[in-house]
Amino acid sequence: PRVHPDLLAVPNVVLTPHIASASVATRRAMAHLAADNLIAALGCGPQAGHPPTALNPQVLAQRP
Repeated sequence: PRVHPDLLAVPNVVLTPHIASASVATRRAMAHLAADNLIAALGCGPQAGHPPTALNPQVLAQRP
């Protein structure tokens, strides 16, 4: 991420990106989202063939 340069100059600052994902609730939500994407990609469920958070949906649109 873009960090303000003044923050980088402070000697007692520790930068820890993505630490919010360490909570149990967030990890559980991430696991559920991964499972939802897998189920959809395999052609099951209401979003069959269309994972809800595909990184490259334009590729899915090109499929026959």
